[in-house]
Parts: sequence; C-alpha cells; structure tokens
Amino acid sequence: MANEIIETYKILEERIKSENIQIYFDMLDSPYPSFKSKAIQELTKQKIDAPRIKEYLKDPDKNVRFSAYRYLDKMGLLDENNIKEALKDISANLRKEAIISYIQMGIKPIEFILEFTEDPDPIVRYHLISTFLEFYPQDSEKIISKMKNDPYVKIKQLISALENISETLKSEQVDKSVKVMALRRFYERDDAYTFFNSLKETYFDCNNETKGIIIKFFSGLPCEVINKFIEKIVQEEKDIHILQLTANTSKKVCGIDFVPTWLIDKLVNSEEAKVVKFGLKLASEKEDMGYVEFCRDLLSAVDDDLVIGASDYLIYFQDYMLKDYVPNFLNSLSSKRIREGLKIIRKLKLDNFLEEISLIALNKMYPISLRKAAVNLLKFFKAKDYWEVPNQILKDPYENGNLKLAALNALLRLNAEMVVNF
Repeated sequence: MANEIIETYKILEERIKSENIQIYFDMLDSPYPSFKSKAIQELTKQKIDAPRIKEYLKDPDKNVRFSAYRYLDKMGLLDENNIKEALKDISANLRKEAIISYIQMGIKPIEFILEFTEDPDPIVRYHLISTFLEFYPQDSEKIISKMKNDPYVKIKQLISALENISETLKSEQVDKSVKVMALRRFYERDDAYTFFNSLKETYFDCNNETKGIIIKFFSGLPCEVINKFIEKIVQEEKDIHILQLTANTSKKVCGIDFVPTWLIDKLVNSEEAKVVKFGLKLASEKEDMGYVEFCRDLLSAVDDDLVIGASDYLIYFQDYMLKDYVPNFLNSLSSKRIREGLKIIRKLKLDNFLEEISLIALNKMYPISLRKAAVNLLKFFKAKDYWEVPNQILKDPYENGNLKLAALNALLRLNAEMVVNF
C-alpha cells in the first residue's frame, strides 16, 4: 500500500505541474500579444524548457519579442546571433538588453559594441557606457573618447564623475543612478582603504540621499576600516533615516553588539512606523527584553508596520500573550496581519486555531500565498481531522496549481490513503 501511495503521489505531482504549465503553453497561441507576453514571462519564472519561444524573437509585437529575449537570457540559451539581431531591433528596450548581454557575456571583439555609441535612444547609450565601464574598466578610455560629447545629461554626469568623484557626490544636480554607478566603479577598482579614504571627508558635504548611498557601499568594507567613522556618524547625525542605515551597516559589518543600545532606543521611539519596526528587530537580535510591554501596547495600533514589528519582537521572546490577539489578526482586512496571525500560530505552536486555519485555506477570496500558508500549517500540526481541506482543494479543477501542490503534500501527511483516490 505504501508503494502505491508514493507512486500515486508522484504521478499526481507531475500532473498538477503539467496542468499548471499547459495553461501558459496554450496562451502562446493566443492572437493577443499581452497573453503571449504573460505566458512567456510565467514560463521564464518557472524555468520551463520551451524551445519554441525562440520563434517569438520575430513576433510583430515588441513586448512579445522582449519577453522572448529575456526568456532565452534567463535560460542560458542566448547565442551571439540572437544578440546581434536584437541590437538592430526597432525596440529600444530590446537593444538595451542586447547591449548588456553582449558586454556581460564577454563577446569579442569589444570594439563591435562601441559602434552603438550613437544609438538614437539616450537610455540605450547610457546603459552601454555604464555597463561597459563596469565590465571593462581597464578599457574605459575607449568608450569615453567616443562619448565625451554625448548630449545626454546622465552620460555627461557619469563621465565627469569618473574624473572627480568627490564633486559628483556633492552635487545636487547629478542623478542618483549616476552617483551609484560612479561609486560602484570606484568600489570595484580600488582597495577598501583607498575607497574609504576618498569618501570619508566628502560624506559630510553630501545631501542625505547621497549619504545613504555611501553608507550602503560602506557595508561592503571590513569593520576595522569603517568602525571609527560609523561611531562618528552615530554620535553626530540627526536624521533618523541616516541613523537607521548606519545601524544596519554597523550590524552587517561589525555585528549587532557594535550597535549601541541608546541608538536602538532612539529608533524604537521614532515617529515613523518602519523605523520603529527596524529598531525592534535590532532589539530582538540584541536579546533586549526591555520592550515587551511597549510591544504589547503596539498590538492595538492602526499601522501594520507597528503591529507586525511588535508581534515579531514578541514572537522572538515567545510571549504567549500574543495568543489573545490571534483572532483579531485572522479576522483582519489586512493580508499582512492575517499572515502574521498564521506566523504566531506556527511559532508558538497554537493548535487551538485549526478551524480558523482551515477556513482560510478554503476561502478563495484570500490571496493564494495566504491559503498556501494555511494549508502548510495544517500539515505542520499533523491535523488529521482536517484532511478534507487539502482533499477538497485537490478536487477543484479551478484551483491554483501551486496551491494544489501544497494540498497534495498536506494530504500525504494527513491521510495518505486518500492520495490513491485521485
């Protein structure tokens, strides 16, 4: 009997997967371009082998051609001819992707791609120079000499940034993406100490957006390089968002113990919900139980971030007072709170909510991700009395394929003998 169940399970699993995929293969034959694009995108996500998609590189619709190109790229099926054909496409988006592919794949000669420095679309030209500089920094002069008089402002700013990173970062006129590109090039080119020393003074003359970019780049440097500088920012900075980014970089590079308790307290007492949530996360990682009462009070707040941040903190410390809030969470109009309610049930092992969980699993009004989480919870609790829930999902021909796979796994755990009935 056990062998029969396993064999049936495998057959069912493959059938569900193939049914789910077949929908997208059928959509490929649709007369509507948006259907074809959607089908190709889904087949890309699921990494399904579909050789016929290569034909859609010639489709009349530019979005279908773009989706087909991205499919071949993600599946590792692009060849040099595909790329060179795409470089001549009337769609600027497709030409941009082809330029990136040519450079990233290291196709030779690199001089060939320099012929596209006069592409009519400025975004295509910008991606050409930015990608080229990233992958061929040693040949930067080849492309700069050809594009130094380009009229597009972001290209002008990028070339200028290569000559003077400090002035670029301090400028209010330079686009954020240009600053990021320039910093990435310097980060990859220089050693940690050189990169840090070239920015540590410039940092204090930048606006908050640029300061945030620099701090994020510092998260890739060793602790011994940046720790004193981070301490200085923490002591002098007033902006709560910069402090949040600094705390995150400090934790990533030097460890949670390097983040001062008073800074965490400042984040927790912020007026912004997302900052409070982040502060509570740091507090739990620091094993600081000083916010238990504070978090219990927040469970009745209006903002989802405050409620979920408080709940996650209390879950970490296994606070069983959370069980009193589970009914409110599960009956909320917020998907985030319902998901948090399911999380509380799982983490605190509250098996007295099986009925509520089963209703969520069967309710088609809920997002698939929530229903799948509910089905997995029934499996987690080995709720054998509720085997009919996954059974019912499997019987419904209109249910989502991913949900059916979760239901199949749950049914195997809850009532394996029923698997052979399908």
